[in-house]
Amino acid sequence: MTMIRQATQQDMTAICRIDAIVLGNTSRSQELGESVAAGDCYVAYLDTDIIGFVVMNQSFFKQSFIQHLIVHPQYQNQGIGEDLMLHMEAVCTREKLFTSTNLSNKRMQRLCHKLYYVQSGIIDNLDPGDPEVIFCKQIRRRLPKTYPSKVQTI
Repeated sequence: MTMIRQATQQDMTAICRIDAIVLGNTSRSQELGESVAAGDCYVAYLDTDIIGFVVMNQSFFKQSFIQHLIVHPQYQNQGIGEDLMLHMEAVCTREKLFTSTNLSNKRMQRLCHKLYYVQSGIIDNLDPGDPEVIFCKQIRRRLPKTYPSKVQTI
């Protein structure tokens, strides 16, 4: 059974290994270490093996943003990414949760649609020829403001 918990410094080797397998290089190792240190990274694990991770922070216009969602190729298409996204929704303290993916990443787009994220825009010129698609999901409903009653009781 897959479990999810906040990442610790001891998880860094596994996190960076999985990221390098998926990304093809180790260019994000320092960034991932900073995310773990800040408490922004969560890992999915099976028995004692880390099989994926997610990073959520407040970097997107001070909104909650899922910056990275990475699952080891051996465990993809098994619901691990969905579990990680749902966990982030559960721990998100903001009203909205944003994420993004390249237009070419159809798998992530399908996951966003499955979880009822709505497309919220496209950013050109980040990756040449592959625009970034922004998604958003309303997590918590804004509570209506309460106003003092104008009726006086006697």
